[in-house]
Amino acid sequence: MAKFLKFSILPLALLFLTACPGKKLSSDEVLGAVVGAMCKKLVTCQPNAMPSEDFCQTTMKTALNSAKDMPKVGATQKQLDACLDSINKSECQGLLGSEPPAGCEFLK
Repeated sequence: MAKFLKFSILPLALLFLTACPGKKLSSDEVLGAVVGAMCKKLVTCQPNAMPSEDFCQTTMKTALNSAKDMPKVGATQKQLDACLDSINKSECQGLLGSEPPAGCEFLK
């Protein structure tokens, strides 16, 4: 019985540690999710400039990778979810301003 408890508690502990809401996601995870959301929105807002999500993502990722001294960004899953929700709800006119959308302040 003690062996069973030991082995059944270990997976639960690992699940808790990996799903901890305050844990910061990697910069690559955050930027990948933000680029995906931005591109989905930009294709509908500017179909002539961004003909497809793939084209948009390739263009944005190339620009990010070629930027010198690109700061590392970090956010928790909760912060990222709020940012992605804000991007989805943004008006087209305010999407490409000099400031990130509301909820995405961690991108500064």
